[in-house]
Amino acid sequence: MTMQTIEKTAVCIIGAGPAGAATSMMLSNLKIHHYIIDKAVFPRDKTCGDGLILYAYKSMELLGGNLFQNFLNNPKFIHSKNIQLHIADNFRVNFKESNDRNMVISYAKRIDFDDFLVNHLSEKYAHKNFGSAVKTIENRENGVFLTLKNGKEILSKVIVGADGAQSIVARKLAKNKPNSKLMSTFVCAYFKDVKNLPLKNDAEVRLVYKDVLLFFYVFPLADGHVNVSLGGRSDQIKKHQINLVEEIEHIIKTHNKVKDKFLGATKVGSWRGWTIPFHFGTQKIVGDRYLLVGDAAGLSNAFYKEGIGTGMMSGIIAAKNIEKCLLQNNFSENFLRNYEEEIKNEFHKLLKFSHYSLRFANFKKPFYYMASLLKSTIESKSQALMKKRSYK
Repeated sequence: MTMQTIEKTAVCIIGAGPAGAATSMMLSNLKIHHYIIDKAVFPRDKTCGDGLILYAYKSMELLGGNLFQNFLNNPKFIHSKNIQLHIADNFRVNFKESNDRNMVISYAKRIDFDDFLVNHLSEKYAHKNFGSAVKTIENRENGVFLTLKNGKEILSKVIVGADGAQSIVARKLAKNKPNSKLMSTFVCAYFKDVKNLPLKNDAEVRLVYKDVLLFFYVFPLADGHVNVSLGGRSDQIKKHQINLVEEIEHIIKTHNKVKDKFLGATKVGSWRGWTIPFHFGTQKIVGDRYLLVGDAAGLSNAFYKEGIGTGMMSGIIAAKNIEKCLLQNNFSENFLRNYEEEIKNEFHKLLKFSHYSLRFANFKKPFYYMASLLKSTIESKSQALMKKRSYK
């Protein structure tokens, strides 16, 4: 009988999506050898709305190595200078980039974007273990001990939980539990032959008021498909027994501003669902020998639902803090709280405002009135906000 050799590493990242990949790339920039694990083999698909904004651009710039320029030059990704937020059928607010800048939103299928990032991982510093999920995880005195489903055993000084909304690190080490009040549930599907889309690839986002507030998205993609999605707060959808598939099909068939676009359009594949956690600030994201990034840390925006950019930025911040841990040989929860403080400093105002916006938007008439009153101010000031939290 062959004895299984325990592989030892200073850092192990669980999850190679955008947050995990960004952590890995920054660790490599810091010349830190590490393991990165994912249950899938890339390229792999991932259910998502396929939109990238703000911190996604900033993160790619910070990671360097022509990553951002390669992203801009990749024919699988397309870009737009405007997001149309339709608060009512006859009223919208435009989040438009200034004339001297190129884009405010990009569209990328996750099968392509995540593979793009993984292909930029370091061959020298990133030891990749793809194709086998984590089976068990245990915090021990000398490190965090992992067993993978393929039988491999790994002992790491510190673990990065980049494994999404269903994070095993969050569940087993942080003991976090899902909170449906701080989570969105969405469904989406790809369509082809959708007509009358904006010539400049504007994003279409609509607030749909049923028994609960729902968000309807139409995002064009480079291959001619369109990602169509609908969702809202998970607890409210469950409470009011909203069938999201029935609702989105009803919108496509009957909505006065939508239905003509989908005449003759064909759905590609089936409806798929996913959850978007925005619980940051209410659950643990650090502990002895571990820290959480991205969706595992609940860093998605409560209002506009994007979490890729904040996830990537959190990975960059995590890597820099891990460097400090290694230099001090200190992986305690107390020492890692500096990571949590830096995350708060970076995202707190933005994410707090997103929670307030979501609550206010539930009141249709007051929200419409305030948005109408402040439309020009919102549109002008949003450019400064986007520039601050985006590319240079």
